[in-house]
Amino acid sequence: MKENRNNNNQSETGSTNKSLDKLPEFNFDEWRELHRNDPAAFEKKRELWLDTIINSAPTKYQHRLHGLMFKVNTIRRQEKNPLQTCVKISDMMMDSLSDLGFFLGDLSYTLQGGESDIKSHESTAKILEFVR
Repeated sequence: MKENRNNNNQSETGSTNKSLDKLPEFNFDEWRELHRNDPAAFEKKRELWLDTIINSAPTKYQHRLHGLMFKVNTIRRQEKNPLQTCVKISDMMMDSLSDLGFFLGDLSYTLQGGESDIKSHESTAKILEFVR
């Protein structure tokens, strides 16, 4: 499992991200027991684990990853139970994937010589001037 993690965490230059090697091997049973016996300690360990992973990502992605983690944590706090939380986070991921699909489709169409659909999404509303 560790080999797989190392192979999947290569930076843009092709070198392996050594920061992730410092993380202990993920042990599901250990995490499950910690959650059962001490939810506060589990949460603290989870936050530390995720922060370590985000901070070991390339710098240009860290801000986006921290923002994504903020959105996930907000959903986790707002929802009443774990199933609702999972569904809401899954919906968020599907929306993002769908947006990416539309973008790639539009890009492909544009690259093949068609005009971009982006222009059709521009606002045509009249801007009103507010007088003080």
